[in-house]
Amino acid sequence: MRYLYAITGLLLLLAATAAAGSFKANMDVDIYVDANNSSENFADSDTLWAASEDGKSVKEVYLSFVNLFGSQSIFKPEQLQSATLTLDVSKVENPGEIKAYLVHGATLGTATWSDKPEYSSNVSTSVDVEKEGSYTIDVTPLIKKAVEICTEGCPYSIALVAQDGASVGFTSAKASAEKKPVLEYENSD
Repeated sequence: MRYLYAITGLLLLLAATAAAGSFKANMDVDIYVDANNSSENFADSDTLWAASEDGKSVKEVYLSFVNLFGSQSIFKPEQLQSATLTLDVSKVENPGEIKAYLVHGATLGTATWSDKPEYSSNVSTSVDVEKEGSYTIDVTPLIKKAVEICTEGCPYSIALVAQDGASVGFTSAKASAEKKPVLEYENSD
């Protein structure tokens, strides 16, 4: 009988250990859209631009991710311990703040400014970009909201929006597999 209890305990311990972990999200699409070229598509660009002029966003970056929360045992926002988005800044025309917002749903590779997805401004996070290099943004609030909205089945995106005259170019997945945007998150259960 003790043997049965020991095996059961071991299986439960293994199941609990398998549920906790660190994961890299699979990015489906990375694209930017341009207000001055509202019907053009920039899915094949090596540089993803986020820019603003006169207090208005004129170029926005969209990163669309495959939702695997359920298969990674993340069913509630509280189970998400942390989430980071690592970006490689390849060009800086004007330094400044870049805000990250959650988009409920996928961003298609055919997106243009005219039909870009809407992001929610209720939850955001930001990073100040001064020069070229690698930047890591704490996107935990965005990914917790993504878990809340849809644990399994629906995709989600992150929009990068420049503030106050900033103009920043990020390395796309097309340009470099090593320097592409990377979303990593860790669950606690």
